[in-house]
Amino acid sequence: MRLGVIADDFTGATDIAGFLQEYGMATVLYNTLNQPEVPSWVDAIIISLKIRSCVPHIAISEALAALEFLMNAGCDRFYYKYCSTFDSTPQGNIGPVGDALMQRLNVSTTIVCPALPVNGRTVYQGYLFVGSELLSDSPMRFHPLNPMTDSKLSRLLGSQTKKTCAHIFHADIKQGAEHIAAKLSQLKNEGAAYVILDTLDDSDLDVIARATETMKFVTGGSGLAIAIAKGHRHATEHPVHQLAPVDGPTVILSGSCSERTKEQLAYYKGKGPMFRLDAKRCMGDTRYPDEVITWILNHGSQKLAPLVFAIKEEMDGDNDADKNIGTAIEHVFATITDALVRHKIRTFIVAGGETSGAVAKALHLDAYVIGPFIDPGVPWIYSLDTTFQLALKSGNFGSIDFFVKAQTFAHDNQARKVTLPMT
Repeated sequence: MRLGVIADDFTGATDIAGFLQEYGMATVLYNTLNQPEVPSWVDAIIISLKIRSCVPHIAISEALAALEFLMNAGCDRFYYKYCSTFDSTPQGNIGPVGDALMQRLNVSTTIVCPALPVNGRTVYQGYLFVGSELLSDSPMRFHPLNPMTDSKLSRLLGSQTKKTCAHIFHADIKQGAEHIAAKLSQLKNEGAAYVILDTLDDSDLDVIARATETMKFVTGGSGLAIAIAKGHRHATEHPVHQLAPVDGPTVILSGSCSERTKEQLAYYKGKGPMFRLDAKRCMGDTRYPDEVITWILNHGSQKLAPLVFAIKEEMDGDNDADKNIGTAIEHVFATITDALVRHKIRTFIVAGGETSGAVAKALHLDAYVIGPFIDPGVPWIYSLDTTFQLALKSGNFGSIDFFVKAQTFAHDNQARKVTLPMT
């Protein structure tokens, strides 16, 4: 098996790539389709897109292009990866993209498995939970771009696709892989296109992976990838080399407005230097990035790295205005990144999917190898030429002390040793 993954944002791509690598699959992540031949030692190829919040027809077009790349690269199984909190709108893009991928692959039925129990994302009776709260009662209800005001996955998906949704509830999941496979076959014969699976813990994911191992196409968060990787029987046999540590200072850039990132910022306050971006100046002051860059360079010699953040509380619910503010902030992050590279900064810790995408684009990096985890769902990733190392964190992920922990990890050479096959 060579697994091809289409991820709907950059931190989601690193999330699933980290789990695949951690559990034994040699993994490479691309954020462009203009690539030379994929190395022969690769077991899994991740394509990072930015299609979570764009209009559906653009998301479909980009996802289909990524699918063609993966098919041409020899992938024979495919995975559409979205957020474990099912980030989407009533129009998409999970349903429209799923529909298009199923049609291209000539697949009539797939599964919906967003669960990531290690980070508190579970599904019960078809409802998605974040920790002990329903998704709709969690802070995701107030997300500025994709507010999640419903927790019933069939209703969320049903507003995005005309295809039929069905469930396999937990009582059936506990009866094992063969029973689940039989239920899937029954529901397929009854015309179900999307089958939502209850998932409470990692053992549920293990049996779901076994039950679906012959399915050509699956969808979900990164949790299912853990179980797929654990069941992967192929062991690559290639000469290896160790990835050398990246020397030099670290910079932290945070554009996430999630509650978890706010907690991490609060923890960092008083420990390391912090600079909050002014959204209005991001919108209209072309000299503003230079001020921020100067501040970073003036604070780069302290024990903990300088941290630049934007919480985006200025967003007022006007979608067009919010997107304009968000775009301006990401442009400033990209401008800062580009300048910092010229000042020999090679290590970046980034919070937020949009911000991570802006930083990766500014670094002009197209391919990455996956390193060890800092926290569940947040691995170190390295440019294929090993020039840069990055921690790209989904807003909702990471321990409270993540920004401190990541720096400790970055400077611990033993913890950061990564063994990679030689191309």
